Amino acid sequence: MRKSAFLILLIIFSLFSPLGRSLPGRHSHAQTNSTKPRGNKLAESLRERVRQSPADSSETARVIVNLSDGADPRPLIQALGRGSNSPKHLEALGLMVADVPLSKLEEASARGDVSWISADQEVRSLDNSVPNPADNTSHVEVTTGASKILPKDTTSQIGSGVAYGGAGNGVGIAILDSGITPCDNAEFVGYQWKQSSGTLGTGLFSQSYLATYDRIKKHIDFTGENRTDDAYGHGTHTAGIAAGTGQSSEDDANDNSSLPTYGGIATGASLIDVRVLNSQGMGTVSNVIAGINWAIQNKTTYNIRVMNLSLGTGLTQSYKTDPLCVALGKAVDAGIVVVVAAGNWGKDAAGNKIFGGILSPANSPRVITVGATNTQQTNKRSDDVVTTYSSRGPTLVDGLAKPDLVAPGNRTGSAETADTAPSSNYSYSTSNQGGLVGSLISGNTTTNTPQPNGWYQILSGTSFAAPAVSGTVALMLEANPSLTPSMVKAVLMRTAQRLPVYENMMKSWQMTNFERIVTEGAGELNTSAAVTVAKAIRQDANRAKAGDNLITKNNTTYATLGVTAPIADENMPLNNGIVWVEGVSFTDRLMLTNGYKLADGTTLSSGFVLADGYMLADGSYVFSNGFVLGSGFVLGSGFVLSSGFVLGSGFVLGSGFVLGSEYASADGSLSSGSTSALSFADQSTWASNLIDPTSVTANEEQVMVLGEDAMPLSVQRLSSTSPLFPHR
Repeated sequence: MRKSAFLILLIIFSLFSPLGRSLPGRHSHAQTNSTKPRGNKLAESLRERVRQSPADSSETARVIVNLSDGADPRPLIQALGRGSNSPKHLEALGLMVADVPLSKLEEASARGDVSWISADQEVRSLDNSVPNPADNTSHVEVTTGASKILPKDTTSQIGSGVAYGGAGNGVGIAILDSGITPCDNAEFVGYQWKQSSGTLGTGLFSQSYLATYDRIKKHIDFTGENRTDDAYGHGTHTAGIAAGTGQSSEDDANDNSSLPTYGGIATGASLIDVRVLNSQGMGTVSNVIAGINWAIQNKTTYNIRVMNLSLGTGLTQSYKTDPLCVALGKAVDAGIVVVVAAGNWGKDAAGNKIFGGILSPANSPRVITVGATNTQQTNKRSDDVVTTYSSRGPTLVDGLAKPDLVAPGNRTGSAETADTAPSSNYSYSTSNQGGLVGSLISGNTTTNTPQPNGWYQILSGTSFAAPAVSGTVALMLEANPSLTPSMVKAVLMRTAQRLPVYENMMKSWQMTNFERIVTEGAGELNTSAAVTVAKAIRQDANRAKAGDNLITKNNTTYATLGVTAPIADENMPLNNGIVWVEGVSFTDRLMLTNGYKLADGTTLSSGFVLADGYMLADGSYVFSNGFVLGSGFVLGSGFVLSSGFVLGSGFVLGSGFVLGSEYASADGSLSSGSTSALSFADQSTWASNLIDPTSVTANEEQVMVLGEDAMPLSVQRLSSTSPLFPHR
């Protein structure tokens, strides 16, 4: 019998921030030092509370303090300990959480060991028999191309393929969410080949056998509820997309081929359950940064290389001072790839598209921000579109182009939590391939196989697009552990497929290149191509210096790797116009650089550079002025095209030249510390159509259940005089 859960509205919520509505907008401030006047390092919302508080008030505020670089935390802990609850120092992040009397906030902000003080905020999730061998046929696995590279069981022994590796084996994904509680042990089971001890432990007549283990390596709670089960259901669903086996659904499909399967992307990856959202799917910024701090400190213990945050809160300040963004920047510095859901604020109450809905911490340039696509429930990608609810850039305050890429997120099937499922069963079947005599001769070869009893849900939201990217990152890092977070981001963006619907709209002047970028980013996730490139990059990539090539094998270039291999019988384009991302220059061998020199002489130190134009169905690239590059080309970093020049099929452009401003769009941080002007050059597109995060009264939980049919209740436009309005 197919096990598919009934959707229970009472437990399904998504992307909702009540405190974000009630707090006034905040001014953006860069990190400051003690020479600034009192209060200049205090977030606007806190300053307003101080102004409105009576002089004799004993009211306190839960705040997050950014410590100055190199500051000794002990004097501040001692100072804040007087009149406040015990401050909590998050060593790995340089942050402190404390309940401070309002009367003491300005005094605290004037201290030399304090660089910024923010209010703690509420955050919400962004949602929206005998086992049969794994066949990797779920919709998410097929439409992302993951099914092309995931190992398959070639014998009747379930897990025999995954046990050899290739499914993200051993790579730790920290899921910062509402917990992980599957209905059975089969959903997150791991498999490995072991060698028996042989006769009397001597190794003689030793045999290899298949052993199982639990891939959920740790459960830890930061909500204060002192529980680690997933009463809300969001975290289990998210984890299932990143790394679930979907085993129970595959068993059902074996009995009835018309039924879908619900396997995730990295079916061999380890999971670290960092519970930061409570039983109602809510938490606080301090909960989340405490979880981030723990993950950094325990990175080595659990091999945490990936962090998934399908949660967020409305923007109140620049990413430069936002404690969530600051904390995640420290995680990236520690070598962890951070993947964040963009948010579900993509339309107003009338269904019209709106800009600026990227939430915190997805607004950070250090993270990989993921929007959601609607695949129309077909495996082919030519009919895919970005969902109407997926948040668009530019980011409020800073004006950065986001998301970075998009992935399937609408009506996505994955594991349901045992807390709401009709039943759960954690039993195992035991087998010993040699029996009693075999054990005496070869040693113990007992295999305990979990019995599938999973239940699944169909939910929607950018929450469930992000873990598809996190699972892909785990596959990339198993294939090449030397990749840095910047390299991973670069490869994901370069291999993403620009969706045909938007290329056609650009061709007919219905959409600008900038509007496309803040809708789909670099394009839709291509797991197969991303892992292919990761494998081709040198295995000591983290030791590469500026000027070094990342692809060093003889007779191997980006164009010959096979990144155009078809997905669902549709060929993928070789190029999406990305020429440089986070220091990686996409020449034929991928060169590591210190920056990208723009046509005006300034240097981009982080961000991306994109050729300005659109793709045709045959893979040709048409620049904004009509110049054409034939299909099969690789557009290298910084090449100047001559007037009227048409490049034919197979031509590879080299590096070392400056791409003229009429051919390129760039976004990111300049070496001077300012922001690239891409968003501001297109300000007329978004200036009068930005979301006011303090006005949102959307019933966001409906996104998870209703998907595209969900409508916000009320959304107002942001005034150009608001401190949240993007500025240079």
